[in-house]
Amino acid sequence: MTAPSSTTTNVIGWRCRQCDLPAKSGALHIGHQQVRAAERAAKDWDAQHPADEAFDLADVFMMPSRAQWQVTCDGCLQRRHDCGGCYEIGLNQVPTFTALLRWQAHLYDKSWFNVTNWVAFVHRLAQEHAPHESAGAW
Repeated sequence: MTAPSSTTTNVIGWRCRQCDLPAKSGALHIGHQQVRAAERAAKDWDAQHPADEAFDLADVFMMPSRAQWQVTCDGCLQRRHDCGGCYEIGLNQVPTFTALLRWQAHLYDKSWFNVTNWVAFVHRLAQEHAPHESAGAW
């Protein structure tokens, strides 16, 4: 496998989830309260749906929601940041997909990682930046 060339689109064009403007600085973050709620919901779901038992397709639609990663620019962080405490990664720490991949490796070790929407978040981000590269991959 070769490293991407400097001409590939590796720089992430972050957009604030709140104001929908480009976020040159700010944070990629997730609320601790939301993570704890998702962990409780996942635990309850697992208790009601043992892994060795089949469950109804309708149950899939009742699966608990995952805690949501979000991007917020500095202006919105100062005006209306309401995580109530959060795990925060400065956007200056993840300017490229390579840096995001390094953070992903770090996040895998977090006990709460699997109750977040990280996979869907990164998939959507990749499609927004290079839809021709991810077409048909999912």
